[in-house]
Amino acid sequence: MQNRVQTTGCGTGTHTGTHVDVPHHCIHSDRAVDDIPLDALIGWAEVLDLTNRGQGSEITAADLDVFADRVTEGSRVLLKTGWSKRFGQPDFFTDFPGVTEGAALWLSARKVQLLGLEQPSVHSEHHLEVHKALLSRKIIVIESIANLDQIEADRIYLIALPLNLAGLDGSPVRAVGIENLEV
Repeated sequence: MQNRVQTTGCGTGTHTGTHVDVPHHCIHSDRAVDDIPLDALIGWAEVLDLTNRGQGSEITAADLDVFADRVTEGSRVLLKTGWSKRFGQPDFFTDFPGVTEGAALWLSARKVQLLGLEQPSVHSEHHLEVHKALLSRKIIVIESIANLDQIEADRIYLIALPLNLAGLDGSPVRAVGIENLEV
């Protein structure tokens, strides 16, 4: 599987910085980055404040139950943990709050179309199982979202655009959240 992008002598991984994961990332699927419907990446997103989930903790279905009235079919969900403030620290990639498989099933039962996190992956130990639980149900995952801790609103307008990389399992993303947008 190709997992590097070559550009004028330089290379970067498809899972560098803020990036999107698609089914082709960890399950047998031909659904790659260039197959993501743009409407899944652009639109209103619910910001769920889980800053009470500390280092090494897990985000469970019970944690998400508090937000059940805000998470409906087609929702885009951003989990605000404050973890992006730890970028550059030794434990950023190892001791982050992880999404449990039960929480992934909670999101899929509500037919969420996108899950965004500040953490570098969905879970430090059970990342494959949680990725499969989300991606097999067509939930797009955006990892390592920077500055989500600065968002104050419970709902923002999200624009998260990956590179149009044919057949690949992920892509760096430029994610922009607009607060207090009047429609």
